[in-house]
Amino acid sequence: MNAPEETSGLSRRRFLTGAGVAAGAVITGAAIDGCATTSAPAAAVLPRVTLPPPVPGLPVRQHAWNATLHTDRYGNALPPRFDRLLFFDVKGGPTPAHARILEAGLRALEHRYPWGPGGLLITAGWGPHYFTDLLKRTSPVPPARALSDFEAPSIDHYDLCLHLACDDERRLGEAQVALLRGPEAITPALQWRETRTGFTGSGLPAAHQHVQGIPAGDPVPADAPLYMGFKSALKGNQATEDAVTIPSGPFREGTTMTVSYMTLSLENWYDNLDEAQRIARMYAPQMTVADQRAITTDAESDPNLIGQAIRRDGVIGHSQACARARRNGKAIILRRDFDTTDGGQAGLHFVALQRDIADFVTTRTAMNQAGAQLINPAITATTNNGINEFIFVLKRANYVLPSRPERAFPLLPGRAAALQQTS
Repeated sequence: MNAPEETSGLSRRRFLTGAGVAAGAVITGAAIDGCATTSAPAAAVLPRVTLPPPVPGLPVRQHAWNATLHTDRYGNALPPRFDRLLFFDVKGGPTPAHARILEAGLRALEHRYPWGPGGLLITAGWGPHYFTDLLKRTSPVPPARALSDFEAPSIDHYDLCLHLACDDERRLGEAQVALLRGPEAITPALQWRETRTGFTGSGLPAAHQHVQGIPAGDPVPADAPLYMGFKSALKGNQATEDAVTIPSGPFREGTTMTVSYMTLSLENWYDNLDEAQRIARMYAPQMTVADQRAITTDAESDPNLIGQAIRRDGVIGHSQACARARRNGKAIILRRDFDTTDGGQAGLHFVALQRDIADFVTTRTAMNQAGAQLINPAITATTNNGINEFIFVLKRANYVLPSRPERAFPLLPGRAAALQQTS
């Protein structure tokens, strides 16, 4: 094992600095001709666009994806195979015309592609900067922050995050082009800043493992849905969409979203740990290889045995630690994370939905198990402590996802009247 704060000879802080350089290869707004500039232009008269009617039958909740997803034989939802996160800033001061342009662009995609992984799934989330700096009001979500002593993420301050997902990677590219420079482009109102890409599902990580952070020898299992080799989105360790939905107030039927960009360093994971040792760190040291292979719908890994894991085994399981954040035995966040090769580096875009950002903080804090080293010095913040040794958080941000009717410039005065006109 590495020294407590070392990974492959680099300190975590030095690793983060180097990984940040690699992350610069993520598509940014200056990278495509004519789509973006380095600074937002001054306020201008916006074009009046034709607003298509809403597509009938779409759910009020933007985040209501699960009913459209395929499931495995145990009833676990299978996430869309490809994802993109598109980040924007508002051009100038927001007006009802801004809202009309964005809503027109989103409705155009909804008319073009059916709702679901066979067509296209979309959510629109708004960051604190939009509320505090542009609307001059209190944000419904706090700014993101570091949530452990060993991470130092940069905090994104984008106004808007669009999450696009489907089973066809080419379709995501088509949707992005439509939003940036198609007939219903949203760029008259919004400045495109960055795109992050990724995938999840059996076979995809193995097909994309020849990148930094994955050791030689093709160690990622051929059928693994994620780089670390294990299933993640089991229905027993996912919050339901109902559980993460805001029940009242201006964002009723919406939710909140945290987006973290992590790089992965899996040399030790695959080269120095055998399958049983990886299971101990992903789930719990009390779990055997046979136990892991028998998992069907949950991997709670009995949080009541974490004291035994610390004292007897000197290893904490990731699932075991996170299970301590459950409420009445139920997970409190809904993960829609996906692997990435952005910047030529193995990584993870961790997208979490929760009713309140505090639920994400609670879950992430449970991962730290900060007092364990006082009981057993074999455990530190990043050694023998779940998967903390192998993930490096580069960026993080919080967003609120309004209901579908409120998704275009929420709380902006005059938006409702602008969106009632369809011509």
